[in-house]
Amino acid sequence: MMKKLVFGILVLATVLLFSQTFRLEKILGFSEVSAMTFENGYLVLGTGNGEIVVYRDGSYYRAFKVHENRVNSVVYSDGFVVSASDDKTVGITNIETGESHLLEGHMKGVSSVSVSNGKIFSASFDGTVRIWSFPDGKEISSQRFGPSVVQIAASGNRYVVGLANGLAVIRDLSNPSLSIPLKAHPEGIKKIVFSENGKLIATCGGNSVKVWGASSGRLVLQKDHVITVNDVDFLGNDMVVFVTDDYKAVILNVEKGETVKSVNAHNNFVLLVSSDDDTIVTYGMDGIVNVWNAQLELKYSLFGHKLSVNALAISDDGKTLVSGGDDREILVWDVEKGRVTHRIKALASVRKLLIVENTIISCLDSNTIKMYSLENGKLIKRVKVGTTSTMDVSLFDGKVAVGFYDGSVALFDYPSFNEIWRKDTEHEIVQTIDMNEKFVAFGVSYSDPKGKTGYVEVLSKETGEKVFSFDAHSGNVNAVKFAEDYLVSGGEDGKIVLWSLSTGSKVREISLGEAVSSLLFSEENLFVGTWNGNLYVFDFPELTLKTKLKVSDQKVGHFVKVGSQLLIPCGDGKIRIFEEK
Repeated sequence: MMKKLVFGILVLATVLLFSQTFRLEKILGFSEVSAMTFENGYLVLGTGNGEIVVYRDGSYYRAFKVHENRVNSVVYSDGFVVSASDDKTVGITNIETGESHLLEGHMKGVSSVSVSNGKIFSASFDGTVRIWSFPDGKEISSQRFGPSVVQIAASGNRYVVGLANGLAVIRDLSNPSLSIPLKAHPEGIKKIVFSENGKLIATCGGNSVKVWGASSGRLVLQKDHVITVNDVDFLGNDMVVFVTDDYKAVILNVEKGETVKSVNAHNNFVLLVSSDDDTIVTYGMDGIVNVWNAQLELKYSLFGHKLSVNALAISDDGKTLVSGGDDREILVWDVEKGRVTHRIKALASVRKLLIVENTIISCLDSNTIKMYSLENGKLIKRVKVGTTSTMDVSLFDGKVAVGFYDGSVALFDYPSFNEIWRKDTEHEIVQTIDMNEKFVAFGVSYSDPKGKTGYVEVLSKETGEKVFSFDAHSGNVNAVKFAEDYLVSGGEDGKIVLWSLSTGSKVREISLGEAVSSLLFSEENLFVGTWNGNLYVFDFPELTLKTKLKVSDQKVGHFVKVGSQLLIPCGDGKIRIFEEK
């Protein structure tokens, strides 16, 4: 009990010191985009876990962890991103320095924000609207509207408040008595936006888009669609663009009430739209951001993994990153630009990736290993290596070791893939494998691990004969890694065990209290990823805790370290890059 208490104190201390150790440098890909704006060449995406990702002129620019919960609204203005979140706060983030501060006062989640005339307008599910100075965030006033306030938009001193009951109200800071009601959308208001000159207001909800006069509240136009309209924005002053559940983006001429153009924008519901100058940006449930010109002609797309990212590999020059995941895709990234250059359909979940010169080696949930060109993503070679699925692969000094779902292990020459030896380990599943100049080590898992022993075994690399067998863990062994004269194993029991390769005995054991998902040894440090999205850094071989990092809310996959950067694949579909300070 005392050991656990001491370990907990160490973890707390390192968490408090973490900000002095690592900094979130980049986020590649995006999942669960919940808010979006495009302004002055900056594309700002808010996500379901409180992160904000920024692209500029089509390339990755910045990423910030601002909120502790879903981001509901984002606005870019004068070098700052203003954000609204379910964590009850309004965020103001300097896009250059990354410095953020949170405005508190709302009693429930903040649903929407708008910036105009040196002021921030924030709406909340607590039924209030608060007005703050921009960018210093000093509260100016607060108004209560009763029902939840779901949307807000401002232009100059005039602002529109959208209520949960489908009504909207036009107000004006220079005339507090002004209150113009709008019978907007009884099904609920999804968006309110002003035209660039502030003379018109567009709203959407249910199956319709409506345009109103900003000074009078008069209904100028109503456009009904066949299915739900999810978002709307102005394209200049005389046109609006809206997106729908039937996969469409539609440009509408306000004065004529005519559809200018309609396209199938995505392969699923189109959820968000934002426009500026001659550019329209849409986001769909297919997880893709499409960037169009003002005629809805596609310019380019931004995307990442749709499901868990399990593995990474990086080129020798550090410029190209390869990732694979449960979405059965391998993505090739330009690291500097933060964009995918090639998209490879692997046709099976990707478990491990390696890069040798200009070749990608992929370990898939199949009985084959596929190799692709790093330069163009084309398939070079497909090798059948067994009769059941491959679980893990390790490459060392011209040899490839493979662990299989049927409990066997095989060693091959590379690149010929001529088989050197194959062994039936008499275990159910070989979950994880590693290799050095003398040994091949593997960890065992089970389809039902309850009450089972998680064995770790070491084989002779030359003959495949068993050298050591360790009763290492309770349940599945999720990772093994050679480190100098030691072998490290991590299991779903939350234990990290250090084994001596000279004596075949246990040297040290610690418990994290959470399942281990991955291991990496680098520069006398042991990095440990967990299924809960944490990353631990230990001195090696003492296993003294140095740092604990909360990377994600989901699993940490097979990560890599390049210089001072940690590149971490995450279960939420993102790749996070941290810079060591």
